[in-house]
Amino acid sequence: MMPVSAQSDSDDGQDSDVEEIVVKGKVLYSDQVNALKTPVRILDVPQTLSIVTDVDIRKQGFRELGDIVRYTPGVNTSQGEGHRDSVVFRGVRSTADFYLDGVRDDVQYYRSLYNLEQVEILRGPNALLFGRGGTGGMINRVTKKAVIGEEFGLVDFGADTFGAFDVAADYNWQTADNTALRVNVHVDSLDNHRDLYEGDRTGFNPTMRIQMSDQTTVDLSYEYADHERVIDRGIPTENGRPVESLEKITFGTSDINLTTLEAHILRANISHDFSDSRKGNLIIQSSDFEKRYT
Repeated sequence: MMPVSAQSDSDDGQDSDVEEIVVKGKVLYSDQVNALKTPVRILDVPQTLSIVTDVDIRKQGFRELGDIVRYTPGVNTSQGEGHRDSVVFRGVRSTADFYLDGVRDDVQYYRSLYNLEQVEILRGPNALLFGRGGTGGMINRVTKKAVIGEEFGLVDFGADTFGAFDVAADYNWQTADNTALRVNVHVDSLDNHRDLYEGDRTGFNPTMRIQMSDQTTVDLSYEYADHERVIDRGIPTENGRPVESLEKITFGTSDINLTTLEAHILRANISHDFSDSRKGNLIIQSSDFEKRYT
């Protein structure tokens, strides 16, 4: 009996020393919206996928969607004529298979990451859930929502050796017993090894959550984006390879070869749980994009 008693005490001591681990990015958000399903664990999703959380984005210094794609197996990024995201899903190029909170977002521009909770990359055909065009895969960006019952804040600053830098802030306030306000803002200055390349990006995204009842939640969001960058169409090739002597030369001028974007995006999402297995989503979005590409 003595050995049994000693082993039991040892187990209790070990249990008290166990560190709790919180796993983020384990639920596929786009499936909840488009298929109207309850949260689905990624282990139960019958498709190859990758989820990059806001923690991953911050730790790895990702600044735009193309940075994430470069580190994701099965997909890669292409040039996009120097003014838009262009992703190759398993050999199939696309500039339109992008979603924002499960709603199609096929405007031609470079997408920022400052206000994202996670990025979901699905590989393989998915027209059944996402409609025509989903041949090789899709990318869904999940935005940050206000959190009721908590107050927190975070400021991030990043820079590189080329002179580029970015500043982002994320703050959440409890405004009442059943409401919360969250504000995300970022300022981005672009630069790299090319001689004329430069640009600036600004983003502002306040969100509010209202808990109407135990079953009904309303999320309201407004996003403003202001982007400007020199268009860089890449390095000329010779015999199928980039010309090394032209590696740092941008063909064009910073006065004429510009792409600009100004966007105002309003979103409202009403979610109601009818039961453990049934729920309804009503998503209303109004977007105004003004883009120039020369």
